[in-house]
Amino acid sequence: MNRTEKEQAVASLNKGFSDAAFVSLVDFQGLNVPEISALRHELRSVGTEFHVVKNTLARRAIKGTDLEQLEEHFQGSTAVALSNEDPALPAKILAKFAKSNPKLEVKVGLLSGKPLSRENIEALSKLPPREVLLSMLLGTLKAPTSGLVNVLAGVLTKFLRTLQAIQQAKESTSDS
Repeated sequence: MNRTEKEQAVASLNKGFSDAAFVSLVDFQGLNVPEISALRHELRSVGTEFHVVKNTLARRAIKGTDLEQLEEHFQGSTAVALSNEDPALPAKILAKFAKSNPKLEVKVGLLSGKPLSRENIEALSKLPPREVLLSMLLGTLKAPTSGLVNVLAGVLTKFLRTLQAIQQAKESTSDS
Protein backbone atom coordinates (compact mmCIF):
# COMPACT_ATOMS: atom_id res chain seq x y z
CA MET A 1 0.00 0.00 0.00
CA ASN A 2 1.54 3.30 -1.04
CA ARG A 3 1.18 6.59 0.81
CA THR A 4 -1.73 7.87 -1.29
CA GLU A 5 -3.70 4.66 -0.75
CA LYS A 6 -3.04 4.85 2.99
CA GLU A 7 -4.23 8.47 3.12
CA GLN A 8 -7.41 7.53 1.23
CA ALA A 9 -7.99 4.57 3.56
CA VAL A 10 -7.53 6.78 6.64
CA ALA A 11 -9.90 9.43 5.23
CA SER A 12 -12.51 6.78 4.38
CA LEU A 13 -12.25 5.20 7.84
CA ASN A 14 -12.41 8.59 9.52
CA LYS A 15 -15.62 9.44 7.67
CA GLY A 16 -17.11 6.06 8.57
CA PHE A 17 -16.13 6.45 12.24
CA SER A 18 -17.52 9.99 12.39
CA ASP A 19 -20.83 9.12 10.75
CA ALA A 20 -21.58 5.84 12.56
CA ALA A 21 -24.05 5.76 15.43
CA PHE A 22 -22.92 2.27 16.50
CA VAL A 23 -19.38 0.92 16.25
CA SER A 24 -18.11 -2.43 17.46
CA LEU A 25 -14.51 -3.64 17.48
CA VAL A 26 -14.04 -7.38 17.12
CA ASP A 27 -11.06 -9.71 17.18
CA PHE A 28 -11.37 -12.15 14.31
CA GLN A 29 -8.09 -14.05 14.71
CA GLY A 30 -8.52 -17.63 13.56
CA LEU A 31 -11.48 -17.01 11.28
CA ASN A 32 -11.07 -18.00 7.66
CA VAL A 33 -12.16 -15.96 4.67
CA PRO A 34 -15.49 -17.77 4.09
CA GLU A 35 -16.46 -17.23 7.75
CA ILE A 36 -15.58 -13.52 7.60
CA SER A 37 -17.46 -13.21 4.30
CA ALA A 38 -20.53 -14.86 5.82
CA LEU A 39 -20.42 -12.48 8.79
CA ARG A 40 -19.91 -9.49 6.48
CA HIS A 41 -22.87 -10.56 4.33
CA GLU A 42 -25.13 -11.02 7.37
CA LEU A 43 -24.15 -7.60 8.76
CA ARG A 44 -24.61 -5.93 5.38
CA SER A 45 -28.19 -7.26 5.26
CA VAL A 46 -29.03 -5.02 8.26
CA GLY A 47 -27.20 -1.95 6.93
CA THR A 48 -23.92 -2.47 8.77
CA GLU A 49 -20.47 -2.15 7.24
CA PHE A 50 -17.78 -4.60 8.35
CA HIS A 51 -14.13 -3.74 7.68
CA VAL A 52 -10.93 -5.51 8.56
CA VAL A 53 -8.59 -2.65 9.45
CA LYS A 54 -4.91 -2.13 9.90
CA ASN A 55 -4.43 -0.94 13.47
CA THR A 56 -1.94 1.80 12.56
CA LEU A 57 -4.31 3.25 9.95
CA ALA A 58 -7.29 2.91 12.28
CA ARG A 59 -5.46 4.76 15.06
CA ARG A 60 -4.85 7.64 12.65
CA ALA A 61 -8.46 7.53 11.43
CA ILE A 62 -9.99 7.80 14.91
CA LYS A 63 -8.32 11.14 15.60
CA GLY A 64 -11.05 13.72 16.07
CA THR A 65 -13.84 11.14 16.45
CA ASP A 66 -15.63 9.64 19.45
CA LEU A 67 -13.61 6.45 18.93
CA GLU A 68 -10.46 8.14 20.19
CA GLN A 69 -11.33 6.86 23.66
CA LEU A 70 -11.04 3.26 22.39
CA GLU A 71 -7.57 3.65 20.89
CA GLU A 72 -5.95 1.01 23.12
CA HIS A 73 -8.31 -1.66 21.74
CA PHE A 74 -6.84 -1.41 18.23
CA GLN A 75 -4.45 -4.31 18.82
CA GLY A 76 -4.21 -7.71 17.23
CA SER A 77 -6.58 -8.77 14.47
CA THR A 78 -9.16 -6.03 14.49
CA ALA A 79 -12.30 -5.62 12.44
CA VAL A 80 -14.85 -2.82 12.77
CA ALA A 81 -18.63 -3.01 12.40
CA LEU A 82 -20.19 0.41 11.62
CA SER A 83 -23.91 1.10 11.59
CA ASN A 84 -26.26 4.07 11.31
CA GLU A 85 -29.32 1.84 11.63
CA ASP A 86 -30.87 0.19 14.68
CA PRO A 87 -27.84 -0.70 16.88
CA ALA A 88 -29.53 -3.81 18.29
CA LEU A 89 -29.44 -5.57 14.91
CA PRO A 90 -25.65 -5.69 14.39
CA ALA A 91 -25.19 -6.43 18.11
CA LYS A 92 -27.51 -9.44 17.75
CA ILE A 93 -25.66 -10.70 14.69
CA LEU A 94 -22.24 -10.29 16.33
CA ALA A 95 -23.38 -11.97 19.57
CA LYS A 96 -24.99 -14.86 17.69
CA PHE A 97 -21.94 -15.33 15.46
CA ALA A 98 -19.58 -15.18 18.47
CA LYS A 99 -21.62 -17.89 20.24
CA SER A 100 -21.55 -20.20 17.25
CA ASN A 101 -17.93 -19.38 16.41
CA PRO A 102 -15.74 -18.77 19.50
CA LYS A 103 -12.86 -17.49 17.34
CA LEU A 104 -14.74 -14.20 16.98
CA GLU A 105 -14.42 -12.05 20.09
CA VAL A 106 -16.35 -8.83 20.52
CA LYS A 107 -13.92 -6.38 22.16
CA VAL A 108 -15.75 -3.11 22.79
CA GLY A 109 -18.16 -0.77 21.11
CA LEU A 110 -19.45 2.75 20.94
CA LEU A 111 -23.08 3.85 20.81
CA SER A 112 -23.74 7.53 20.09
CA GLY A 113 -20.39 8.51 21.61
CA LYS A 114 -20.75 6.35 24.73
CA PRO A 115 -18.34 3.43 25.19
CA LEU A 116 -19.83 -0.07 25.44
CA SER A 117 -18.17 -3.06 27.06
CA ARG A 118 -18.58 -6.58 25.71
CA GLU A 119 -21.33 -7.13 28.33
CA ASN A 120 -23.14 -3.96 27.19
CA ILE A 121 -23.10 -5.17 23.60
CA GLU A 122 -24.42 -8.56 24.76
CA ALA A 123 -27.24 -6.78 26.64
CA LEU A 124 -27.95 -4.61 23.57
CA SER A 125 -28.25 -7.77 21.49
CA LYS A 126 -31.03 -9.01 23.77
CA LEU A 127 -33.21 -5.94 23.26
CA PRO A 128 -36.29 -6.32 21.09
CA PRO A 129 -36.29 -4.56 17.70
CA ARG A 130 -36.85 -0.81 17.54
CA GLU A 131 -40.45 -1.15 16.32
CA VAL A 132 -41.36 -3.34 19.29
CA LEU A 133 -39.73 -0.91 21.71
CA LEU A 134 -41.65 1.99 20.16
CA SER A 135 -44.95 0.12 20.41
CA MET A 136 -44.20 -0.70 24.06
CA LEU A 137 -43.50 2.98 24.71
CA LEU A 138 -46.72 3.98 22.95
CA GLY A 139 -48.68 1.48 25.06
CA THR A 140 -47.10 2.89 28.22
CA LEU A 141 -47.94 6.45 27.20
CA LYS A 142 -51.47 5.47 26.21
CA ALA A 143 -52.26 3.51 29.41
CA PRO A 144 -53.01 6.45 31.76
CA THR A 145 -55.45 8.09 29.32
CA SER A 146 -57.16 4.77 28.62
CA GLY A 147 -57.46 4.17 32.35
CA LEU A 148 -58.99 7.61 32.87
CA VAL A 149 -61.50 7.05 30.06
CA ASN A 150 -62.48 3.67 31.56
CA VAL A 151 -62.95 5.16 35.05
CA LEU A 152 -65.08 8.02 33.72
CA ALA A 153 -67.12 5.61 31.59
CA GLY A 154 -67.65 3.41 34.66
CA VAL A 155 -68.96 6.37 36.68
CA LEU A 156 -71.32 7.33 33.86
CA THR A 157 -72.53 3.74 33.45
CA LYS A 158 -73.20 3.45 37.19
CA PHE A 159 -75.07 6.77 37.17
CA LEU A 160 -77.22 5.65 34.20
CA ARG A 161 -78.03 2.31 35.87
CA THR A 162 -79.04 4.16 39.03
CA LEU A 163 -81.38 6.39 37.01
CA GLN A 164 -82.83 3.33 35.26
CA ALA A 165 -83.43 1.64 38.62
CA ILE A 166 -85.19 4.76 39.95
CA GLN A 167 -87.30 4.92 36.79
CA GLN A 168 -88.27 1.25 37.10
CA ALA A 169 -89.09 1.72 40.78
CA LYS A 170 -91.34 4.71 39.97
CA GLU A 171 -93.04 2.78 37.15
CA SER A 172 -93.69 -0.21 39.41
CA THR A 173 -95.13 2.00 42.20
CA SER A 174 -97.34 3.92 39.78
CA ASP A 175 -98.68 0.65 38.29
CA SER A 176 -99.75 -0.59 41.71
